[in-house]
Amino acid sequence: MTVPSLARCLGPAERGSGVGADARTLQVLDFFRILEALAEEGRSPQGKALCAALRPLPDAEAARRALAEVEELGRREPDLGLPPVGGLREISAHLKEARRPGVTLAVEALLEIRDTVETCARVLEYLEDAAAEGSPLGEYAARMRPLDLLVDRFARTFGPRGEILDGASPQLAAIRAELRRLRQRIRSRLEALLRERDLAPAVQDDFVTVRDGRYVVPLRTDFRGYLDGIVHDRSRTGNTFFVEPLEVVELNNRLGSLREEEEAEIRRILADLTAQVGREAGAVAANVAVAAHLDLVSAKWGLARRLGAVRPEIVDRPELRLDEARHPLLVLHPDHRVVPVDLRVGGEGEEGPRLLLITGANAGGKTVALKTAGLLTLMARSGLFVPAAEGSRVGWFDPVFADIGDEQDLDRHLSTFTGHVARLREALEGAAPGTLVLLDELGAGTDPREGAALALAVLVALMEAGATVIGTTHLEGLKGFAYARAEAENAAVAFDRETGRPLYRLIYGRTGRSNALDVAERLGFPPEVLARARAYAAGGEEPGAGFLRDLERARDEALEALARARAAEEEARGRLAEVERRLREAEEARRRAREEAWAEARAEIARARRALARVIRRFARREIPQKEAEAEVARVAQTLERALVRPAPEPSRGAEPLREGLWVRVRSLGREGRIVELKDGQAVVDVGGLRVTVAPAQLEVRGEAPRAPEARGGGVRVEAEARAPTDLVLVGCRVDEALRRLDRALDGAVLAGAGALRVVHGRGTGALRRAVRERLSSDPRVGGWQAQEGDAVTVVELRG
Repeated sequence: MTVPSLARCLGPAERGSGVGADARTLQVLDFFRILEALAEEGRSPQGKALCAALRPLPDAEAARRALAEVEELGRREPDLGLPPVGGLREISAHLKEARRPGVTLAVEALLEIRDTVETCARVLEYLEDAAAEGSPLGEYAARMRPLDLLVDRFARTFGPRGEILDGASPQLAAIRAELRRLRQRIRSRLEALLRERDLAPAVQDDFVTVRDGRYVVPLRTDFRGYLDGIVHDRSRTGNTFFVEPLEVVELNNRLGSLREEEEAEIRRILADLTAQVGREAGAVAANVAVAAHLDLVSAKWGLARRLGAVRPEIVDRPELRLDEARHPLLVLHPDHRVVPVDLRVGGEGEEGPRLLLITGANAGGKTVALKTAGLLTLMARSGLFVPAAEGSRVGWFDPVFADIGDEQDLDRHLSTFTGHVARLREALEGAAPGTLVLLDELGAGTDPREGAALALAVLVALMEAGATVIGTTHLEGLKGFAYARAEAENAAVAFDRETGRPLYRLIYGRTGRSNALDVAERLGFPPEVLARARAYAAGGEEPGAGFLRDLERARDEALEALARARAAEEEARGRLAEVERRLREAEEARRRAREEAWAEARAEIARARRALARVIRRFARREIPQKEAEAEVARVAQTLERALVRPAPEPSRGAEPLREGLWVRVRSLGREGRIVELKDGQAVVDVGGLRVTVAPAQLEVRGEAPRAPEARGGGVRVEAEARAPTDLVLVGCRVDEALRRLDRALDGAVLAGAGALRVVHGRGTGALRRAVRERLSSDPRVGGWQAQEGDAVTVVELRG
């Protein structure tokens, strides 16, 4: 089956798209050599063809699916083995021919189709087993159609060695049975003839043989006429004639007729089988396509095992993070020692540079690192595992463009430098965000100054276009450019300082020296030439080299200072965090203490106020004498003063001085009264007829004291609160404010000896009315209440 027909049977996400890199890039990055190694792992002609036709896939999701299939096949191999695709044959031409009317395929073609159909049946069983175990590979079973009738027909027609079986048709079975009987009859007659005594001297050999399809006996030449019959042949020595006796001529004639009938029946069987194959040709092709695709996946897994490769993570952003990467062709070469290299460029946001410039001496591994980056990117995009460490990430670069090696083209009359410039122009034309551009020996092949200027302009243009670039160079000016740009980074190929031998790894943040003279010496250059070269070099250095060394030294010092500053900043942040934590804990402790203190104080104040209310009620009802009531009030006042956490402010300067007769408010009691005496720095205040001694700081001056009428009976005077109203209007108040005003009004009404209090709360939503009446229902000062004026007023009856 040809690759295009396979591609039609598979979906667009499962076949190479031909995008992602041009043919020149695939060539210089050794992608086609990897496909050759991949094809070696294929076990069928169709699978090998798919391996050779593999190209980078059209989108990241397709690459992820292809990689997942390889991983799943590898995971299932210990249980299911590899897909049984070894019996596939190249049958596309046979299927095409079978569809033509009146055509009968040759036995060899039908046998190849038989092997392929039976292989597809085994592949279908493999996929059904995978589906039963929950493997995603089992989904391919739905793309195959069982061809049991065709498989059975082949099994009835052909034996294991390709012979046509008697069971191919009833007619063939009958003809062959008669042929066997007739052959046995002829042989029996001839063997009996040979046993006769009078023929013994004439018979050359005591056996029956066949000549031209007819049974004969061998006679000596000198006894040629001794037996009546037909001579069919003569031996090469001339000593023997092969004679068909007359008595078996008719039997031999019948044998010939049966053979013709057998051949005719076989032709009919083969024609019928060809027609059946033609009718099922589409299904056979579809089954072969699935089997070939599984062979491709199996080949990918086989190559991954040979390379020690892993499944890379495909990310959508332009990023390359290849840890311990190895060039696949070096891994496959038995004589090469492979040194892993870490490759990183690009990333999300400010995470990584978009330009990686690799410098250092020749033979240090710059080009290998460059090719490894490009080849592994193309392999990952093609659904191939990559020889790198677990966790390696490959971004979705589209396209990948490479300018590596000798671009000389004699047919087009292009020099090496001209060829490089032509490729650079193509890179500039195609550069865009998400493009990966690989440039080897930037600025080489021409005047170093002009080459550096051109290379620098190309790098700036590529970066402005949003491309990700990896390049190699020996030019000092480009190294300085990479230092000066935040989105660029230098990397040097490492060398052993003592031996001068390359270590084939990259040191990031450094630039490498070309070491041309050292390389020449290591390769056996003539000493006198090397001496003269060193003398020339001692005369001066390339402009900018000293500046670059100073820049590197300053950069190293700045990095060390930055590291120290970051460490100090981290330590300061730790200390600050500890101080802030302690402050939060202390503040939380103070807050809890304040809340607990205020809660305790509020409880104490509430108890004191309830005690004060009881004293006032008992005094108003004449249940206790005045002196006892005053003593109780004084104790309550002292309790309230202790409960107050924050002291009351001192009277402000310029405020009215305290004197007898002033009307004041006692803060600790929340009551108003008249100063009746000042002595020993304390004020004696008459609060509703009860005298309380308090500190001046607890008093707020209200003005001149109003005259209060004398209470009737008992000789005890009770001063009514001057502002105790008979009507209390709460309309427009919030519930909490209304309840506070209600409490004060009840106290005033009780002190004034009023029998009732009229509370105006309105109707509204009813919330205020309900709150007022709930409070009145639980207040010991209230004897009862009733609603008036359409439930907008509550008249409160006070206890006597």
